[in-house]
Amino acid sequence: MLSRCLLGLLILASIQCTNQQASVSNKPVLKVNENVMSVKEFANKLAMRLRELDSLAAKDPNVNSRVKDEIINSFIVRSLMIDWALKRKISVTDSETEAETTRIRALYPDDLAFRRMLAEESTSFADWQANLKLNLLEKKVSAEINKGVVPPTDEEIRVYYVENKVSFRKKERVYVQQIVLKDQARAEYIKQELKKQSFDVLAKKYSIAPESTNGGIVGWIEKDTVDFFSPIFKWPLNQVGEILTSPFGVHVVKITKREPERIPSLEEEKPKIKRRIVELKEKSAYVSWIDKELRSSSVFKDADLISSLKIETRGSQNEKL
Repeated sequence: MLSRCLLGLLILASIQCTNQQASVSNKPVLKVNENVMSVKEFANKLAMRLRELDSLAAKDPNVNSRVKDEIINSFIVRSLMIDWALKRKISVTDSETEAETTRIRALYPDDLAFRRMLAEESTSFADWQANLKLNLLEKKVSAEINKGVVPPTDEEIRVYYVENKVSFRKKERVYVQQIVLKDQARAEYIKQELKKQSFDVLAKKYSIAPESTNGGIVGWIEKDTVDFFSPIFKWPLNQVGEILTSPFGVHVVKITKREPERIPSLEEEKPKIKRRIVELKEKSAYVSWIDKELRSSSVFKDADLISSLKIETRGSQNEKL
């Protein structure tokens, strides 16, 4: 377990648990325009992130550095977003926040489960809801930024398809129906019974797999995606092949349809390509927005102080202070 000597799980290097420490904990470590994050706030966020990792990973310098960078970038972007929204009078109302709160709480079986989630994240309901309100604001800002993104033209879609044609390749696939049993003897018996009864009936009656209620229909399986199904790609249609074994049991399998490897047409892929181009345009608009806001903003980062934040393990000298 990690130390709680300073601000939950973190301490400052070379600073003991004294009044000096309390003074440092309130010192600004990040500032974007008028938005400030103190050492205490940064440490708490770092603690929350590292708590999700095992102790070795949490103390790994590379992991620490990566997580710190993520916190820094998140704060900078969120600060830019808050200021931008304020200038344009974009806001989230209390009723919108309450409606989203109600929606999320309904996802939990009861209030106790929701409260347990808050406890596990070491956050109060007020802080959780404040963060929720910021998330809603981010969505509104993103929507505003993306207003200038126009849908791709047919020519843009065609060019994207031609340039990325290989990526649309579909592997050979077969439509699988199976009966899964506990042992080889039962599988042999079922193969004999298939001469008298239909595959669907026997699957519903004997298969131990979840799809038994659907007559044993597994659906489409692509080549090289399920190891123990590899042999079936050489089988003829509508004939039961050799009995297969897997960690799930013994399989009596039949394939009823086959599609060869192919590259779908432009028309088939058009909806997917359209979504992808829109995503790329939105990403470009977002990056341009960040670049523009950064150039017109004042950003301060105390790199040395951030670097000095370290993990201490329970049982260390600092723990006793």
